[in-house]
Amino acid sequence: FPVTISREACRLMLEVTDVRVERLRDISEEDAIAEGIAMPNYAEEAIRDIHFPEPTEIYMMLWESINGKGSWDKNPWVWVIEFKKV
Repeated sequence: FPVTISREACRLMLEVTDVRVERLRDISEEDAIAEGIAMPNYAEEAIRDIHFPEPTEIYMMLWESINGKGSWDKNPWVWVIEFKKV
């Protein structure tokens, strides 16, 4: 059954600002971070020489953990929906 929630009861309102289709592996570092990929803090001098994966590498690992091994290589078309809080 459909559920209707009044605007007054909403804790978060979003406005869709862009919708497009692109290939999964075309994701940018900025888009991977916007998807929630956390980056390490490089403030510690001791860890500056350690290689950390790029945001897109971490996103690839997350994608395959959800969608199965080899799913990244299939490079499917995906919907990209951008929004902002209002």
